[in-house]
Amino acid sequence: MRRSSRILLISIVLLISGCLAAPPHEAVRSGPGPFPENCEGLVRDFLKIHLQNPESLKDFAIHKPPEKVAIDSNHPLIPLRKGQQVWETFVLYDEKTDTGEYNGRDLHVVWIRFNRIVAFDYKGTELEYRFEQRMENPGY
Repeated sequence: MRRSSRILLISIVLLISGCLAAPPHEAVRSGPGPFPENCEGLVRDFLKIHLQNPESLKDFAIHKPPEKVAIDSNHPLIPLRKGQQVWETFVLYDEKTDTGEYNGRDLHVVWIRFNRIVAFDYKGTELEYRFEQRMENPGY
């Protein structure tokens, strides 16, 4: 019984110390980093890796050039915190669906920090946090 108590105590201490650890180095840097001069290249490279059918990419365009914005809520999975800055850009493109048909040109949101894409369409942060909701509810 005493051994299991020690293991439990050690596990709790390790868990608490892990929660108190400083966030990754990038999360504590101030500002979003330098202006992403190669924004289009960064996004195209990202899409080559993450699209189901990357060779079907067509009609790609930067809809809004990168703009410095402050995060309006905490995003622990990226990790970004409220008040931190990112370069936000909107891109448009069309891609083929699983059935092999093009689904139509769609708008996507990209966040960049220190010349790396840290969020795409807010995936991995808040599943319901999409562009339409943000436009309908400013300050969401």
